[in-house]
Amino acid sequence: MKKQASGYRLIFGYLGIFLMFISMITFIPLIMLIFYPSESGVAINFYLPGLITLAVGAALYFSLIFKRDRGRLGKHQDQVILVSLWILAILICSIPFALSGKMSFTESVFETTSGFATIGLTRFTMWDSHVYIFYRSLLLFFGGVGLVLIITSTLSDRYGLRLYIAEGHNDKLMPNLTKSARLILGIYVLYIALGTIAFVISGMSGFDAINHSIAAIATGGFSSQAGGLMAAGGNQVANQIICSILMLLGGTNFLIHLFLITGKFKRVTRDLEIRFFAVLSCVMIPLFVVSFLVGPNGFSFGESLGYGIFTYISAITTSGFTNVPANYAFGVTATAGTTFLVIVMCVIGGGMGSTAGGAKQYRVALAFKAFHWNLRERSASKHMYYPAKVYRCGQEHVVEHSEISEAYGYILLYIVTLFTGTFLLMIFGGGEFDFGRCSFEFANALSSTGMSSGLTSQANNAMLWTMTLGMFAGRLEIIPIYYMFYRIGHDIFRKEID
Repeated sequence: MKKQASGYRLIFGYLGIFLMFISMITFIPLIMLIFYPSESGVAINFYLPGLITLAVGAALYFSLIFKRDRGRLGKHQDQVILVSLWILAILICSIPFALSGKMSFTESVFETTSGFATIGLTRFTMWDSHVYIFYRSLLLFFGGVGLVLIITSTLSDRYGLRLYIAEGHNDKLMPNLTKSARLILGIYVLYIALGTIAFVISGMSGFDAINHSIAAIATGGFSSQAGGLMAAGGNQVANQIICSILMLLGGTNFLIHLFLITGKFKRVTRDLEIRFFAVLSCVMIPLFVVSFLVGPNGFSFGESLGYGIFTYISAITTSGFTNVPANYAFGVTATAGTTFLVIVMCVIGGGMGSTAGGAKQYRVALAFKAFHWNLRERSASKHMYYPAKVYRCGQEHVVEHSEISEAYGYILLYIVTLFTGTFLLMIFGGGEFDFGRCSFEFANALSSTGMSSGLTSQANNAMLWTMTLGMFAGRLEIIPIYYMFYRIGHDIFRKEID
């Protein structure tokens, strides 16, 4: 009879599997050496952490769970694995940046977190290295759909479902989890390929095209050019249109993509998030356009229209790309109206089950719905009963009170975290940065957006760590981190009692 792996033996065994996967992330960018052999000197920066991680992962796996029956994970132990996986991925994948000698440890962790969390805030300086630029895009690629989803595409339902849900994937496209993860990954890669082709047709180089395609569909915002998307070459109008389409695709629930691909358009148009986004767009796009038009920068109506629509799409999908002039800095030379609108859109964020961040449109839409239902019940007869129903994920869904409470609770927790991070930035900044700039920067960090007022480039280490923690918490949607500490604390306390 096989021995069973359970508890922390099972946790560390799983982490061994994940470490072997993480080691592969550090090897993949070396593909660029085929095209740019003159950069071979940086290879050791990737091989060293990759090989060590591979060896440690293999040791954990073979010594702890290999040829053992795997028991059930205890309560909240899935959260322990999830948060540990992301922390290890960030720390290990930051090593190549640190070994370059051009980024400090703090900057390396910040850059890696920004990549995995698909944010786009950056302290990157190695614009002459194709290997490092592609590495940043790979971080967006893996962080966009989630480390667990990619790993789950090779695991069975029995071992992957709880981690899959814990990472924020609330909907399976197919009954089988592994097939569902593979389908999402296939759609994701297909969009990147189509985006790359479209950018090349518009006049971008192949290298710039694939990097911008990954960044747009992952709603990440990293660019292969120091000047961003507008410095990437080619037809700028076409580039902005392609980027906008990719950002919208990345910010939409992947189940909606499946309905679109299979021609089930009625399910798309009835979806609560899609309808909420449509209404939100009708209200917010004119406001964005007006905010650019009435500002002191003297933009024409045509310019304001282009800047307004693109900025709105970039903000609501939490992508972080910008098409405004380089001297137009949010929170500095931008109008207060534009800055405020961007913050609001960042907080709302993209769709559930998408690559976007923020509080998520479903939670916000549900909060508005719940407010409407409450008013309706107060004004109706006591003998009338109105079921709380929404159309979501292709079917009518009866909303339980607990789901409404969760939506309100998460939005409140999100706003509290936003204000806490804002005040910490102000404190650590020594009064050099005002509330507007700090709230804009931290809102972008927490929501995985990545637009910047310029504060990131001037931030000290304490401010960078504050934003790093904000990026990490926002990507994992805060709750798993709480449950991880709760479980570990519970286990330690129980052991002391015993």
